[in-house]
Amino acid sequence: MTRRLPPLSMLRSFEAAARHLSFSRAADELSVTHSAVSHQIRGLEEWLGCELFVRSGRAVRLTQAGTRLHGPLTRAFDGMDDAVRAVSRMAQDRALVVSVEPAFAARWLVLRLDRFYQRHPDLRLHLVPTPDMVDLARDDVDVAIRFGRGPWPGLKADKIMGAAAFPVVSPLLIAETPLEKPDDLQNFTLIHEDSVEDWAAWLKAAGAEDVDPARGPIFDDGHLALEAATMGQGVALADEALAAAALQDGRLIRPFDLMLETSAAYYVVTEPASAARPDVSAFRAWLLEEAQAIPAAKPAPPSNA
Repeated sequence: MTRRLPPLSMLRSFEAAARHLSFSRAADELSVTHSAVSHQIRGLEEWLGCELFVRSGRAVRLTQAGTRLHGPLTRAFDGMDDAVRAVSRMAQDRALVVSVEPAFAARWLVLRLDRFYQRHPDLRLHLVPTPDMVDLARDDVDVAIRFGRGPWPGLKADKIMGAAAFPVVSPLLIAETPLEKPDDLQNFTLIHEDSVEDWAAWLKAAGAEDVDPARGPIFDDGHLALEAATMGQGVALADEALAAAALQDGRLIRPFDLMLETSAAYYVVTEPASAARPDVSAFRAWLLEEAQAIPAAKPAPPSNA
């Protein structure tokens, strides 16, 4: 059914003036001028073909037609106001859904969330750890933290931090077996994430010709690879995001300066239409600020120093 209605601005001006029986008070409520209210009401009277107010100097009163229109119109606006408030409350109560790579969630994001909630106690996050690249236009996800090369067409992507890889090891492990130069890695188990290619590239850059890059277990998850290194099971390659906490508290150390530069990085990704939403904007700004606050990890001295 096609509704034949006058412009909403005319109806709003009439409803406010009828409720207050004052054009001036209606103008104050609507944050417009007295003449603007008068103009809108005259336009509505012309549209309807009848007078809605009897004007007597500064005083006004409703005509029979105005009275007939006033009650239903006020109830309609009250209903719209209730509906808008209800939907607004739903939006405020809804958690911000964040898709995040599991290792990044476990070893970086979760460790910092208390600071986010201290700053934004009114916001709630729903973390969805997954290695899959979600479709923000189709899936019920507001923000994605992706590891990759970017950019992604049609999406707003901001780089959180790079992902240059470097060896990390438990200080307890090298207390038993010296690790002074890259070739000493032949005496250690190499812990791999996904494949042996990263270790092969790092060893080549380090000039470690006597180390077999294919030795050691392969983990599909970076968090598990670093847990194995923390427990003294070998030497892993890690980036700043995943190793930051363990490096700061001394559970892991960097035996060498050399880092394997990569083109991949961590990004916070949103749809352009939702990027300006207050909750999305607050979370994005906090992520970038946290990443900038990470102190640079310093390599440990040689084990026999």
